[in-house]
Amino acid sequence: MNIPTTLLFLFILVSNAAADEREKTVCGSIQEPFLFWLWSLAAPKPDKNRALVSPLIEQTHFTTSDNKILRGYRYNSHNKAENRTPPKGYVLMALGNAMIADQIITSLKYLSLSGYDVYIYDYRGYANSEGKRRINAIIEDYKEIITSLNAKYDKTLLYGISLGGAVMMNAIGSGVDHDAALIDSSPSRFSDFGCPERVDPVNNLPDDASKIFVITGKKDQVLNSNMTAPLRVEAQKRGAKVLDGEDLSHPYMDRSLDAHNARTKLIQDYFSKMPDGPE
Repeated sequence: MNIPTTLLFLFILVSNAAADEREKTVCGSIQEPFLFWLWSLAAPKPDKNRALVSPLIEQTHFTTSDNKILRGYRYNSHNKAENRTPPKGYVLMALGNAMIADQIITSLKYLSLSGYDVYIYDYRGYANSEGKRRINAIIEDYKEIITSLNAKYDKTLLYGISLGGAVMMNAIGSGVDHDAALIDSSPSRFSDFGCPERVDPVNNLPDDASKIFVITGKKDQVLNSNMTAPLRVEAQKRGAKVLDGEDLSHPYMDRSLDAHNARTKLIQDYFSKMPDGPE
């Protein structure tokens, strides 16, 4: 081998080792891959035409440090006349485990209309994103995405639903900078299902949780109160804003349009309180 070929070979070995480390199972070598496979089957097939219904919505992608491409969409900040406006900051959404980006992005218009660039990515191994579906890898991906977006925007708003709420809580627990986070219907613990306690959302609450708003629903038919309440209760003890909605179900599964609209308004009002520009 000549020197350039040798260096290339070594680079490939190091890259593969990094990918293997990030994508290792932490919740059981059989259980974790099987559950993610099962959840991904419940997600619809990707269709960019479902998302690209407005010139304000653009395809985007993020390349992780282990060289996996995560694909998604950005809904650009705009006014009521559908003209782009300079963004106050960004909102990054982390999805539930049977959702994909093109299915949800159009429903986030209310956040882009509030003056934020809104980002949503398919998890690795979902839709057209590369990589293996593993909780450790997904958490690491979002830590990197947040760090990257923080370098481009003045305001950092995080929004996670269901599994995405748990992902965001782990990112917050790692110390990523953020101005506010809305955690909607997240499980409180994964350790009950064989995962290490370090990934339990409740164990990633900061001592000062005043930047966090935790929403749960009394009519949640996916995650019951035993699964969601511990995070909400502990978050409130640490200064978080919390709500256990009487008429709320799981996100995007509310039983009435009124309940869905009430949830949307809660989210919009919370993020709208963020001041413009750097503090």
